Amino acid sequence: MSIQGRLLPGTVWLGIGLVWGTTWGVIRIGLRDLEPFTFAASRTVLAAVTLLALAQIVDGSRRPKGSEVWFWMAIGLPQIGVPYALIFWAEQSISSGLTAILFATFPAFTAVAAHFLLRDEPLSLGKVSGTALAMVSVVLLVGPSLGAAVPIAAVVAVLIASVASAVGAVMVRRHGRETSTLWLTALQVSSAAVLLGALAVTLERDTSMTFTAAAIGSIVYLALAVTVGCYLGLFWLLKRLEATFVSMGVIFETAVGVFFGSVALSEPLGWRLLGGFGVMGLSIYLVTVGRRGVTAVGPP
Repeated sequence: MSIQGRLLPGTVWLGIGLVWGTTWGVIRIGLRDLEPFTFAASRTVLAAVTLLALAQIVDGSRRPKGSEVWFWMAIGLPQIGVPYALIFWAEQSISSGLTAILFATFPAFTAVAAHFLLRDEPLSLGKVSGTALAMVSVVLLVGPSLGAAVPIAAVVAVLIASVASAVGAVMVRRHGRETSTLWLTALQVSSAAVLLGALAVTLERDTSMTFTAAAIGSIVYLALAVTVGCYLGLFWLLKRLEATFVSMGVIFETAVGVFFGSVALSEPLGWRLLGGFGVMGLSIYLVTVGRRGVTAVGPP
């Protein structure tokens, strides 16, 4: 591909990284006024309505039917619904930068899941080494010397979210090659909206919340710019650039998340946070380098 031919994909790649990297900080902003499940549900409902409308207009002839609809809605629970619930809940008590780095274990967990669920993506030495480094990074970030400063339950929640999202991504890779990308995404976001809406109604019905301008702005930004815009941009890129290069965007996105939290939310940048990011970046490189056909996804 010529330099000119790479200019637009490269610009899209940078744009997605910048927008997706801000996700963690924007979640923290919205949580100042909203409860986690109501916030996450509002975002996914708006995104689902938008994606369903786009799918019908752009790709209505390829709309899945029957059992395929229920299959993709079921996959949407581990891929989107459960991770959103856990991450929005966790960010009530841990920084956006720490959350971004913890979720960057996603490529390592994806490599492990792909080994067991996909015939053409076995574990290699690089993937095993990268997965081990990801775990080292987690220990560096939340090890004993940080004491009670890091709520372990929140850390575990983000790691479970990463595992669930990885399994969901591998299932998309295994079963979604012939399915319309728009419909595949719309159905998964829709089932996530149902799950999060049920959690919000059940657990936060009597909770006092204020839909301030910042809260509404956070919902709209996360729904349209991130869930709709970034996912559509991602799938567009995967048809034009090497999947390995696209997957490496996780490092860029995580860096944006860490520094956005520092600048916009005044979150401290200690040596352990920066060291954890460095080790995680090396982990992502080892896991993704040389891979082909990777299903790459970004933050929630």
